[in-house]
Amino acid sequence: MKVVELRDLSRRESPLHYIKELTAVAVVEWNQRQSESDIAITLEHRPLGPPDVRVRLLDAVEWPTLPMIHAIRDYVVDLERTGKLP
Repeated sequence: MKVVELRDLSRRESPLHYIKELTAVAVVEWNQRQSESDIAITLEHRPLGPPDVRVRLLDAVEWPTLPMIHAIRDYVVDLERTGKLP
């Protein structure tokens, strides 16, 4: 399973400065097929270690959800490391 891109990535306002709440449309490829799904992402920065990333699928998907969530989580962590998240 591969994340092609996160489209329409936007940040929602959060009252806590160490939590980022994002919404996006995830484009995921699996078995030479692509699918789109609305997702919500929460990044919570901890005092030590990497941020805690939680992914919620807002649409029903026809693929296994756990590999999809792990692929999106890894993709978001890479975007956070490179500074490409809003």
